[in-house]
Order: sequence, then C-alpha cells, then structure tokens
Amino acid sequence: MLKKVDGKYWMVYHAYPEEGYEAGPAEMGLAWSTDEELREWHRLERPVLSWKDGADWERGGLYKACLIEHEGMYYLFYNAKNADRSWREQTGVAVSEDLLHWRRYESNPILPVVPESWQSTFVSDPCVVKDGDRWLLFYFGYDGSHSQEGIAVSDNLLDWKRSEEPILRHGAPGELDEIHAHKPSVVRRNDVLYHFYCAVRPVRPDDRTLGGEFRAIAVATSSRID
Repeated sequence: MLKKVDGKYWMVYHAYPEEGYEAGPAEMGLAWSTDEELREWHRLERPVLSWKDGADWERGGLYKACLIEHEGMYYLFYNAKNADRSWREQTGVAVSEDLLHWRRYESNPILPVVPESWQSTFVSDPCVVKDGDRWLLFYFGYDGSHSQEGIAVSDNLLDWKRSEEPILRHGAPGELDEIHAHKPSVVRRNDVLYHFYCAVRPVRPDDRTLGGEFRAIAVATSSRID
C-alpha cells in the first residue's frame, strides 16, 4: 500500500558507482516526494545501507530492495553478493524505526543458499506480501544453470520457513522461460494472485536483442483467467 511517512512518500532503490551494467558494488538509497503525482523526487545525499560495513556475504554489493512497514517498524529486505566474480547471492533484512538509521538482523542471511539444490548459487530478489496473519516472501533460486521461483513463510518477518521445491519452474525447451523463470513481483486482485516474472529463453534468429538470451515479462496466475 502506498502511504506517507511524515508527510512524504518514500522510495528505496539501489545504485552503482560506475558506468555500465551493474558496474561496481551497489548501495541502497532513499528518495522522498511530496508531489501527489509522484513525478518529482529528492534523493538523500548518502546511502542508507552499504556493503562497506556489511558482512562477508554482502561485500560484493546490495541488490533489489523490498521495503515493508509493520507496527511502526520498517523492514528492508535485500539480496547481496559476496564477491565480484563467481559469487553467491543470499537474502537478508535490516530494520529501522525512522527510515534513516538501519541495523542488520543479527541472523542474516535470513535465506542463505542451499548446497546441491535448485537454490545453491543465488537466493535473490525478495518480494514480501501479507496473507492474513502470515507473511510470504517470494524469491528466485539459481543453481548455475536455471533460475526458478520459491516461497518462504514467516509469522514475524525475521524467521522464515521455505518450501523445499520451486513454486514456479523454468519451462521446457522452446518455451518462453526455458532458461529462467525469475525476479518475482506478486499482486492480488479479485481473489487471484498475479505472479509477474522475467522469462528467459535462448535467442532466435528473428529476435531483436543483444547477447545470447531473449528476455520478456511473463505472468502466472493462481487460477485460470479468460
């Protein structure tokens, strides 16, 4: 839900120190707006969360923030990598009472990688939503070959229990998500869950894209829609 804090709308983002795609270790920033059309934003001068004072598992940079407010406390979920090359990505959380001063949860990462599994290399891109009295965390796992979507459940936003198997698997050869089904964003409308994700397949001769992959936004739903 979009809401104001101290008369301002707030946005969390991550940014890189160098030019190029994901160039250098990223840090988390905040921006605020009083514009009801949400077009004019003002950034804070300094990052609110940085790899520089992080643990070893996040020294390669921070990614994909998900900001949640619950009972006066703010929870900033993020994934981070441990190095610049051949890295692992895992998911952690930091908490704050004022949006400006953050402290990392002492049991980070809350979702570590699981050796010899479909989430052995990355556990990334947290998307947290509420379902009744429970919290759900959608994420993707990567094993070095394919990315697939997973889910974890919590009662307190800090301790999470994961499903052992993916809830959204990569597709068969020739399908839109043959290589990856990953990077979740989940919303509910009219009692239907819409699970948006990035689908990846090998590039084909008639594709207008760079590199060896074709990427598109896809959706999976909890029930059939016409």
